[in-house]
Amino acid sequence: MTEAPVTVTPCPPDALLRLEIWGDLAAVQARGDLPPVGRSADTALGRLIWIEPGVWMLRAPPANLAAAITHLEAIAAQDGAVIEISGGLVRHRLSGPAWRELLTIGAVFDVEDPAFAPGRAAATVLHHTAIWIDVIEAAAADVYCLPSYAQELAETWAKGAARMT
Repeated sequence: MTEAPVTVTPCPPDALLRLEIWGDLAAVQARGDLPPVGRSADTALGRLIWIEPGVWMLRAPPANLAAAITHLEAIAAQDGAVIEISGGLVRHRLSGPAWRELLTIGAVFDVEDPAFAPGRAAATVLHHTAIWIDVIEAAAADVYCLPSYAQELAETWAKGAARMT
């Protein structure tokens, strides 16, 4: 039997912070270097991911939580808020040359677009649940989902990956 062209690995929990901006986005951008729409980037505190208009998520090591909150609150100032959502999402790493193909099973997002490359992020629906995709490298993406769907999605991905061998 050959090895599956994609592996699904549950990731250990990290601190997750939601930065939501409802005020002057230009002022917020001047206070902090936020990735533009559909982008993600590594920062000194962790991975900063655009997840929807006016909203970013920071994934940071739990030891960086206090510093991350302070940093994001300074960026938000009076124009937004920082909310800890650490228990609100589960992250899986899809690794291997077929991670894109695996995401097409039950998805409504075109992950085959070559422009959807490292440093890109998207929010979409998979199996009737919201997910957030962060392309980490050419052969890997992190996928975030609600905890109530994490086990079902992992099982679906495992079955799909097994069919690809």
